[in-house]
Amino acid sequence: MKKLKHLIVPDWSRLVPGFLFCLFFAWFGRNLDHLIRNYHEAGMAWATFLWESAQMNYVVILLLGGILIRNTLPIPKTLLPGIGIARPIIKPGIIILGVHYVWSDVVRVGGVGLALTVVFIFGTAVAVMWLCKRRGVSDGLGGIMGAGTGICGVSAIIATSPVVKAKPLEMAYAIGTVLLFGTLMLFTMPYIGTAIGLSESQFGAWSAVAILNTAQLVAAAEWYGSESLNTAVLINVARIMFLPLVVLFALWFYILRTGKQEPGRTIDKWQLVKDKFPIFILGFFVLVLLNSLNLGVLGSPRIEGSPFWAMDAAYTWCFAIGFAGIGLSISIDDMKKAGGTAFTIGVSASVVKMILGLGAVLAIGSQLLRVTGG
Repeated sequence: MKKLKHLIVPDWSRLVPGFLFCLFFAWFGRNLDHLIRNYHEAGMAWATFLWESAQMNYVVILLLGGILIRNTLPIPKTLLPGIGIARPIIKPGIIILGVHYVWSDVVRVGGVGLALTVVFIFGTAVAVMWLCKRRGVSDGLGGIMGAGTGICGVSAIIATSPVVKAKPLEMAYAIGTVLLFGTLMLFTMPYIGTAIGLSESQFGAWSAVAILNTAQLVAAAEWYGSESLNTAVLINVARIMFLPLVVLFALWFYILRTGKQEPGRTIDKWQLVKDKFPIFILGFFVLVLLNSLNLGVLGSPRIEGSPFWAMDAAYTWCFAIGFAGIGLSISIDDMKKAGGTAFTIGVSASVVKMILGLGAVLAIGSQLLRVTGG
């Protein structure tokens, strides 16, 4: 009876302390953001420096503050499970952002994003796997490193690992590489974008190409501005949709092509695609469709008091809680696990992708990358 009760009512109590801590930290970060902005608008020099020069908004406060707390203070182990579930709260925020788009945005900006995805994202995954194979890196590590640096970071590593039979230590190396590179880009790209005069839509496209983890690219884009976030999320949706195809490529490259498939074992490729498809994207497209229909009962993000306005207000809280979880999860000790030949190949390919991606968004310009709907 006790076991049956546990199945019906899972033990959520262990998640509550850490999640509440992230919720409080998100509330603190957002209020500090408002305080700095209000003092900046009042003409206070120190606030102007923090707001304009240091770009000290709630994203930076939560990420830097979280990293500082995680790596300088002893965080009780009871908080870690709840901190872990705070990070994926970003995904409901991405779904809610669907109210910012209409189908013309999806066709125009999403079409450009699809082209960038094919060239840079999928191209990076294939190149890293091929180079790792040539340099004698194990199939497990090469496969997950290619997927992680090419598509969407940790999620791609986890999705690809059972296909290429990656070992736990290899996963630690790959995740360490992705987190290290993504963290460095998160804290440097917004300043680079400002220094070279990238528009918000251009920076959004660049971050969606260059930053590996979805959560980190959303943080960088939100840091740069709301228009940057809109463009980044739409292109990120395009790249996430390629995840099943990258898993299939890894399956062919490491297993089917080399004849390493276990005797008598058949692989249902269609089932593999369905298992790896990120379902949350469907919710995003449902809201895009509803916004495109322009139904008066739903309003819009600009009509105060309407359902879409309320949803738009909620997405920043989803992001704030997620950013709190990200900052509190970044352990310098974990990032030190990255290293070796696969690390060199993965980071080198990511740097090349970042530089070429910058050239591409500069050539494309702002107009094709700007979201106008919602």
